[in-house]
Amino acid sequence: MLQDSASPHSNDEKRAVLADAAWALLATHDIDKIGLDMVADMGGIEHGLAGALGGSVQRLVLAKMAALDHQSVMESFDDIEDAGEVSIREKIIEGLLHRFETYAPYRAQIDQLNRSARRHPELALCLLDGLEAVVRRVLVMAGDPAHGLKGMLRVKGVVAVFLATARVWMKDDSPDLAATMKMLDQRMVKAEEWGVSLRLFGGKHGDQPIKIIMMTRQRAVWC
Repeated sequence: MLQDSASPHSNDEKRAVLADAAWALLATHDIDKIGLDMVADMGGIEHGLAGALGGSVQRLVLAKMAALDHQSVMESFDDIEDAGEVSIREKIIEGLLHRFETYAPYRAQIDQLNRSARRHPELALCLLDGLEAVVRRVLVMAGDPAHGLKGMLRVKGVVAVFLATARVWMKDDSPDLAATMKMLDQRMVKAEEWGVSLRLFGGKHGDQPIKIIMMTRQRAVWC
């Protein structure tokens, strides 16, 4: 059972417990093989209430990812605030890199989701929508309002950078994610070159030499 010493009282707390349980089961189970009753038993929540709160295992998994994404964005915001003057590009890289760090302990879950998304287009669309939402938050936080058609295309471009880098990240077992950082750097340079050629930037997106921000790299990479 995924419960603290104090049992959850509110429905929001119980839904969070269910989301944690579904996420934990996803590490070792295909999402199609996880039932709500399994999740409820692991979380110590009554079956009927689990159905009312969760609706489906997929919704609980997506809720857990939304919580992880919120954590990742807010931690990146704190890091950027502490970093002083850095370029928009550097801030974007920090936001993307920290998302990779946040999910580093959960590669098994991501692998399961990737496999499931190939069979379930609706899941693939939900995962893509969640990633786009995070990227938009990162861009806005970095100082790019991402308005209008050009803003939408910039979001799509950064999403493509993240997805291309994710292939390297899945195999990157280094403690500092060095290979992931290198690929992210390279992909961002390419994306920026395309953005400039297509006139997607109103100003200079990378007004300082590109470098990976090393803010708080001394903290634990895995959460």
